[in-house]
Amino acid sequence: MSELQTIKCYLNQLPATFLKLLNIEPPLDIIPAPVKDLLDIYQGINRITINMIDNFGLFEITYLKPEFMITKSQVMLLLSTKNPYTLGVFHQLMFGGFETEPKGFHFLKYLNKKGKKSCLIMRKKDLERYDGGTLSIAKNSDMETWVESAKIINNYDLSWMHYLDFENLHKTQQKLMQRTPEELIQKLLIRTDKWILGNFKQLRNNSLMVIIGTHGRAKMDFKYSGKIAQWREASVPIAIFIKK
Repeated sequence: MSELQTIKCYLNQLPATFLKLLNIEPPLDIIPAPVKDLLDIYQGINRITINMIDNFGLFEITYLKPEFMITKSQVMLLLSTKNPYTLGVFHQLMFGGFETEPKGFHFLKYLNKKGKKSCLIMRKKDLERYDGGTLSIAKNSDMETWVESAKIINNYDLSWMHYLDFENLHKTQQKLMQRTPEELIQKLLIRTDKWILGNFKQLRNNSLMVIIGTHGRAKMDFKYSGKIAQWREASVPIAIFIKK
């Protein structure tokens, strides 16, 4: 992590950043400007594949140290936002802020209008809220999402997968009094890290893999204590970038 370039920015700068990386001029009269430092690093990108992971941020990548993300990440964005939770993150990525379709802007609609193809893989309820008419594939488990991702990541200009098993598994294991939330997050992150490594090996050259973390669906009552608890409380959402 010591050599990883870190950039602070606002979460709502990502839509314009992704557009610009795909050689599309973003509507800067509607959405915030892209992250210039990132654009200076990455050029000649043919496709972007986004992996969005619930309950993943600066704390998890530094404390749990998922191997692929730690060893291959080139740039990490520390994302400033008033709402770091899953639906808040979705909203800001799709609309460049908290207003719904400001002046008609929807990230994927705009991308498609400019001749780029996109595909979303996530749960049905989220697709109905955010897909904007782009190609979407509803999946209700991370395994299904990962299997489907292998079929599409090289066939679209932008592909977007959402890994969200924590929510359902946590509810089940709470009833059974099995793993703690902390243990579950660690297990799922290590597993997802291996899956994303598999996708990276499959990606064609000049692809950019982006891994975005959220604070999950709702605030969790973690049992960390002392400095670790303070560290977790101060954690922010992140986006890490790996070019193939």
